[in-house]
Amino acid sequence: MTYEVLIIIVVINAVATLTIWRKVASKSNRGRPRLNNKAATALWRSDPPDVAGGKYPSLADDVDQLFFVDFKDFADVVNWWLGNEAIASAFRLQELPDDHLRLNPIDQPVLGRCFAIYYNQTQVGRLEITSGGKYTTENPEVDTAIEIDWARLFGYEELTEFLDGIAMHVASGNSDELRNARQSIQSALTKTLWTSYRVSPYDDPDDENRGELAVSFDGTARFYVNRRDAPARRA
Repeated sequence: MTYEVLIIIVVINAVATLTIWRKVASKSNRGRPRLNNKAATALWRSDPPDVAGGKYPSLADDVDQLFFVDFKDFADVVNWWLGNEAIASAFRLQELPDDHLRLNPIDQPVLGRCFAIYYNQTQVGRLEITSGGKYTTENPEVDTAIEIDWARLFGYEELTEFLDGIAMHVASGNSDELRNARQSIQSALTKTLWTSYRVSPYDDPDDENRGELAVSFDGTARFYVNRRDAPARRA
């Protein structure tokens, strides 16, 4: 190979590398992919069940039915919060047609509203809310459970901001509720990190652990109710 041919090859490689770098930089500067309004509506909006129990409404008592009416707009209210310019989160909620909770299983079926958690266009988790033991419209005590399947794929601030936003909507009755919810979130994040990095002699070396996060808390959803009924949302 002559010196001139070698120079030509080097120049071609440099031009190709520069072209690829510019394409990557251009894409990164565009930020996250954004859906148009029609696509976003099709992806995240849903037809939530109007009554508890679905095909078997006799399974639901009066408190279940009251809770279902009060929380029919929960996904829309939270998505409104996540989408405002100050938050600009890529997370969204989509209500699921099933109303049987499974994140905190107990001996008997429990009814509640269930939501898929999306990050951009990818489903990454599940959110479940049910009425608390003393639920009324005036005192909307609820229990909340969240599961994120891909916690390690998100930045710390981005994930905690989303979880904190959910906590604000469902545990806002007093300062203790929100503080306890935030402590539960931090504990869950620590457990996820510890589990992801912990080494066990029984681990499969080929198993790729992406970090499953599970957290639950209870509180009074006054913040959700206030935002649901806000005049700005009706505009």
